[in-house]
This record gives sequence, structure tokens and C-alpha cells, in this order.
Amino acid sequence: MTGGVVRVLRRHWLLALLLLAGVLLRVVVEIAYQPALLYIDSARYLKDLGIFYPGNINPIGYELLLLGPVLLVGDLGTVVLVQHLLGLALAVAGYCLLLRLGCRRWLAALAVAPVLLDAYQLQIEHLVMSDLLFQVLLLTVIILLTWWGTPGPRLALLAGALLALSVLVRLVGLTLVVPAAVFVVLAAGLRPRDGWKRRLRAAGALVGGFVVVIGGYAGYHALWTGVPGLGGSTGSVVFGRTAMVAECEKLDLSRAQQLVCPEEPVPERKRKGIDYYMHFFQGRVDTDELPEDVTYSQAQHSLAFEVLRSQPLDVFGGVAKDFLKGFAPMRTQSPGDVPLARWHFQTEYPLYFSEWSLNGWLEYYDGGSYSVNERAAGFLRAYQLGGGYTPGTVLGLALLVVIAAILGVGRANRSGLRAVCLLVGGIPSAALLTAAAMEFSWRYQLPGLLLLPLAGALGITAVLGHRSETQDSTTNR
Repeated sequence: MTGGVVRVLRRHWLLALLLLAGVLLRVVVEIAYQPALLYIDSARYLKDLGIFYPGNINPIGYELLLLGPVLLVGDLGTVVLVQHLLGLALAVAGYCLLLRLGCRRWLAALAVAPVLLDAYQLQIEHLVMSDLLFQVLLLTVIILLTWWGTPGPRLALLAGALLALSVLVRLVGLTLVVPAAVFVVLAAGLRPRDGWKRRLRAAGALVGGFVVVIGGYAGYHALWTGVPGLGGSTGSVVFGRTAMVAECEKLDLSRAQQLVCPEEPVPERKRKGIDYYMHFFQGRVDTDELPEDVTYSQAQHSLAFEVLRSQPLDVFGGVAKDFLKGFAPMRTQSPGDVPLARWHFQTEYPLYFSEWSLNGWLEYYDGGSYSVNERAAGFLRAYQLGGGYTPGTVLGLALLVVIAAILGVGRANRSGLRAVCLLVGGIPSAALLTAAAMEFSWRYQLPGLLLLPLAGALGITAVLGHRSETQDSTTNR
């Protein structure tokens, strides 16, 4: 048995070294902050446990799938320990998938290095937040659709249901069904051996599984609130993006739309940021002046769609700009962005609500208070600010390689990987673009941190044609 372990380590030595470094970094995080880190959203998740009210800003998937079950058997420290273990599992699963699809071992190991070593990934794993679970669900869907060759209807149905669960964890997953369905159709090439009818049936099964789960949740939302929906933040999200560019004096607005259209000049709005107009602007609006048959949320929606109709280039230009920010070489912050410091390790425990409230949450769910090991926290902060993260240019280059593979550059046409590149590159791209449509935050770049390097490794393999371990692309049951 020992000899077998040694052979495995020799064969996969680069992954083993990276995995060891990832484990050690996570041990330092565990030492630095006890029992866990709590963010603004953490209190919402904890408050909703046992109630599972679907009308809050966040959907309830994180509470149902991870936070609630773990807290039944452990405390907040157990939650983040599980999340760190899942982070390590993401790397191992991604590595195995790349080998399965024919990537060289050294390339596969380098592709999972970001999720193992990136300080922003480490920080989010130690937060009581939904982002890590979202990453897990996305990679699970990709594995389901690609591991056994061309996916059949049953696997596609399961993948669609899991994609829907990702939406219930983070709403930006709503658009990811599109690249997944396109992949299922094209997975067997333009002349599928199993015929177009089976390909379309599999794609229909994927979309059907997605719609059934989403529809069920919308019905659950209607039972609580009286209206179908996925969460309580959709209106403010659309409004926040459009309020940044709305030319209120030039648009033909109704009385209700005029009341919710910001009076500040556009440059001043951009300094305040989308987050302000999503969460804090309502307090400045005299809702008593709204017509009796119009709610504040309805007025938001109405104005947002008027701005989208009248100023589409302004709105989509802002979205494109925020999308491209994620590919900058360094982690920087523009005026109005969600503060970058929120995703930095601090030498003191970060407080996003009163210390009394923090101790209350920790006492209720953990039986104790918080603590910081200053030496460990100082090391993590120096590591992060000193360059312990993946440059956005690396992710951008990975995306360009994926596009080249999809277009058939080099040996990609004969690789059998073009459709897979479309899936593995398309899902994070859609997630990042959807997040940018809401607002920019470095936290929202984490799906790309996990999946774009995997897609880039597949793209290199497709273009160069160097496949060390080929697989038989047989049709799945």
C-alpha cells in the first residue's frame, strides 16, 4: 500500500506540492480567525435558518444545502472547515477532470493552482457565505456533463436540476442554463452518432430539469409573498445599474418614475456606486408621494426598463466595463465599487455590524466569541497584498485560448474538445457577465478563478493537440 502511495505521489508530484501548500495556507487561516469570519450577508443567512423565507435579498439555497445541515452537527467553525475541505476538493476534482479529458499532468496541476493558493479564495472559504457552494455546484455540473462523454437525457436532467440549485445559491446562476444547453446539443459534434433527435431530447431534459426546480421555488416564493419570484432583490438590482446612467431630465417619465430617478449628476452617482442605489437610496425617496396604485418596487422596475429602452448603450457600456475589470493585472478599486478591503485579510477581526450583535451570533451558533491570531493574520495579509492572488491577465489569456479552441485554431478541429471548451469557458463567462450586469465586486470573480484556468488548460490541449491520456467519446446512457 505504501508503494502504491509513493507511485501516485511521483506520478502527480506537482499537484501534491500545490495541494500541500493549499492545506498549509488553510491551516494558517484557521489559526488566524476563530471561529469564522462573518460578513453582512452572513447575518441574513443565520437569521433565516429554520425559517427559510424566500423573499429576502438572498435565496435560501445556501442555508438549505450547506449552512443548515452542517450547523445541525457542528458550529460555525465546522462550517468554514467544511468549506475549506470543499475548496481542496475543487482542486482535486478539477485536476482529475482535466486528466480525464486528456490534459498533461503538469498543465492540469497549474490550472488548479489558483483555487488552491489564491488569497481571495482562501478568504471567501472562511466566510459564512454562499460563494464556495456556488463554485462546487458549477464544477459538479461540468463534471456530470463531460466525464462520461456525450451526456444522455438522464444526466442532462440531473445537470439541469443542479444548475437550478446554483441559482438558489446565487441568482447570477440564472443565465448558465444557456451555455449548458448549447453544449449538450453540440457535445457529439455537428454529425452526432446518436442523431440530432437524441441531442435535442437531452438538451430538453436539461432545460426541463432547470425549469422544474426554478418553478418549484417560484411557487414556494408565491406561498410566502403572494407573487412568484426568486428573491427580494431583483428590482433593486436592475434599478441600481440603470440609476447610474439615467438622464432623468431628458426622459419622458411618469410621476412615479420621476420620484425614484436620482437628482444627482451622473458623475456624482458613479462616485456613490451601484451598491448605494441598490440598498440605501430608498431612504431618500418620499414614498408617500407615489401614486396609490404604485409601490416603490414597481416604480423602480418601471424606471429601469425605461432607461434600458432609451439608453441601452449607456447601460450595456457600463456592464462591459465592469466585466473587463475582472481581467485587470492587479486587484484595484474604481470609484463606486464595492470596497476591495472587504475581501482582504485584516490584522483585526473585521466588523460589519456592532460588536454586541457579532457576539450574539457567535454565542447562539458557536457558544463563544471571536479571536484573531495577529501573527497568522499578518502573514495572510502580507501574502495577499504582496501578490498572493491570480492576476486577471492570466484569466483573460485563458479565455482567449478557449475562444481560439472553439473557433478551431490549430488542431482544435480534431481534438474533440471544442464543445467542452465552450461549456467550461462559457459557464464562468456567463456568470461573470451576469454579475457585472448587477455590479462589480472582486468577490463575484470567484467562478472565473476556478473555471477559467480549467478552460484555458483544455483550450491549450485542443489547440496544440498534445493529449497524454485520451478518452473514448462514447455516447453516455
